[in-house]
Amino acid sequence: MIDQEGIKIETKFLDEDGQIALVELSGYVDQANVHLLQKTIDNSLESGTYKLIFDLKDLVYMSSAGWGVLIGEIKRFRENGGDIKLVNMSPEIYEVYQMLEFYHILSEYPSVEEALASFTHGQEPANAKPSVTHVDEARQTREEASEPQQEVETSTTEINDILEQIGGSNNNNQHEEPEIIEEDIDIELEDVVEKDLNIGGDTRDKVHVEFNPVTVERPPDFKILPLPEKVRAIVAQFPHFGPWKIRKMLRHPEFGNVKIGYFKLRRLLKQLELDTKEKRYRYYRSC
Repeated sequence: MIDQEGIKIETKFLDEDGQIALVELSGYVDQANVHLLQKTIDNSLESGTYKLIFDLKDLVYMSSAGWGVLIGEIKRFRENGGDIKLVNMSPEIYEVYQMLEFYHILSEYPSVEEALASFTHGQEPANAKPSVTHVDEARQTREEASEPQQEVETSTTEINDILEQIGGSNNNNQHEEPEIIEEDIDIELEDVVEKDLNIGGDTRDKVHVEFNPVTVERPPDFKILPLPEKVRAIVAQFPHFGPWKIRKMLRHPEFGNVKIGYFKLRRLLKQLELDTKEKRYRYYRSC
């Protein structure tokens, strides 16, 4: 057990073989004591315990340094067939976890029992339901948005397919049927002809329609769009994309190889009122 510098770390095994360990964190994690968290993880790896459950019930604060240790070390656990899972997050801790979209990397559970079951059975119990807590509302919002819990690497081929979809259907909603659209346009044009061309008179013969190729709808050139418009274009087609994927799309040549820092992009999304999944889906439905 470690109890110093504002942090208390207690580790105990949850199985007879010593393969699954529960790490209870209390107090706070900051730059001054994050080395103690790193030491706990290193000791676990050295002893061959590759499955850790972090109980954050009594943790009041986790700095970016603490999150960095968990995210930076999870690869070493997974390479050895293990994982790191989080349980019992307080509203403050959960808010940061949700805002920075760490659920793409670290799985979280409402209880130690459910996290343990995911290790022993390889998946969550079918009848497992989160307990009613103060973080349920945020969790429900994420579930309703249907955003994947696992970060999926986007290959160059997939990005090209995405860009083709954006260019090919930039102004068409997916739920609209072409037949209905064409019918509405025909009726509208007929009404205009009857009203403005004065059927039955001489006005019809004087009407001259000139074709202007400039007005023909074309796929936008994403390279020349301002950065905010590039972001809106991505969100308009893929509202389930979080900052990580939006940032990756912006780095593609079709978007001009825009390089932007994660936190700078988050500030831009906030300025555009697209900083949450709910807002991005609202914008998507309005397009």
